[in-house]
Amino acid sequence: MENWGWKCVLGTIALLVVGACVGTLGTASMAANAYKFKFEHADHREQSLQVTGSARKRIRSDLAVWKVHISSDKKTLAEAFAELKSGGEKVQAFLQKHGFKPDEITAGAVQTQPIRHVEWKGKNNEKRVETNDIERYVLTRTYTISTGRVEAVSGPAGAVTELIEQDVQVVSDAPDYYFTKLAELKVEMIGEATRDARGRANEIATNSGCQISEIRQARMGVLQITQPNSTEVSAGGMYDTSTIDKDVTSVVPLSLGLK
Repeated sequence: MENWGWKCVLGTIALLVVGACVGTLGTASMAANAYKFKFEHADHREQSLQVTGSARKRIRSDLAVWKVHISSDKKTLAEAFAELKSGGEKVQAFLQKHGFKPDEITAGAVQTQPIRHVEWKGKNNEKRVETNDIERYVLTRTYTISTGRVEAVSGPAGAVTELIEQDVQVVSDAPDYYFTKLAELKVEMIGEATRDARGRANEIATNSGCQISEIRQARMGVLQITQPNSTEVSAGGMYDTSTIDKDVTSVVPLSLGLK
């Protein structure tokens, strides 16, 4: 039994060395996933194999969120509010023209910022002093468009210059695209990554004359939600919202016993 155990160790080490030298996609993948033995006892009879499995899937967003900000800047509060109200009516008309329904549009609260008169004092006018006199009022309001019709947003977002031509002080954010069923997707992706890890481990063990005894430890990796074909990763996970279509990648590190 002891000789067989050393045969398993030597066979696996030989396999990993050959894999590192050949440089094919499969062996590069094995090297990248850091397959390695860890001897847990001084007699070297118990070994463990650490493998990382992965799964990737292309998904399509099912929710688009787009924000449009308007503002007004007038000497009196009444004038500023009148201008903001007029701008809001034009925004609502613009959105309805582009097919958005009332329940897809949310108007935020009006934010009011009084701008006070500033005097510069000091020998060289280097000291800025804000007085109690109000010079003008700046009012802002945000309209949030939330819709499951994800393809319906990009066109209006690019046509917001129509509002500028109507003398509306407007700023348009880039639309954000979300996938709302992440909980279900995460379970599915973890399962696929675990099966991938177990398959890799079985291949390594079989080709080196060993057998998998049990799963000793499994860790759930974070989801990387990126633009299609992106190679970006983050230790805390990524969630790119700039594209409708996204790639979701899950990784699961496993530690398995060998005999």
